[in-house]
Amino acid sequence: MGHRGGPFRDPLARLAMNADPDLLTHLLESHRGMVDRILSTYERSESAREDLHQDVAVALWRGMPGFRGDASHRTFIARIAHNIGAGHVRRVMRGGDRMPLDEEHPSEDVGPDRIASEASIREALSRAIERLPLSQRQVVSLRLEDFSHTEITETLGIGEGAVTVRLHRARQTLSLWMHRA
Repeated sequence: MGHRGGPFRDPLARLAMNADPDLLTHLLESHRGMVDRILSTYERSESAREDLHQDVAVALWRGMPGFRGDASHRTFIARIAHNIGAGHVRRVMRGGDRMPLDEEHPSEDVGPDRIASEASIREALSRAIERLPLSQRQVVSLRLEDFSHTEITETLGIGEGAVTVRLHRARQTLSLWMHRA
């Protein structure tokens, strides 16, 4: 449908048409960190995010038969996580504590002072991002996942110009807040 190889050229898309439970498990495990960071844009409580992860799994399971490979799996899953998170905010309109955005473990050769300093900076940045308006938090969280402007546009269903403006405003605000800290 519009590109060589037909709509099911991606072998994973063909598997998705059969709603393969092994593929579902693989997709959820391989994108868990990204999904959690996206959900943390909408929900601060870790236990509530676990519930949202289950909602993402159900939505992914239901959506897999419709996945034709027109977008990447990463974008498809991010879109589902975004929709689940946005729906949650609309329904509940509440918050709690958020996890830091960067969950990577420092290498063993880094000293404790550097680890503490980097953790402090990450925590300050995470708190600053939490203060951003939701529309800016959305684009920032996806950009921190290395999404391109086009992927953010596809995931959030907004124009590329809106992505650019929201990222620019968020960067300006974060820069101001981080320099004050």
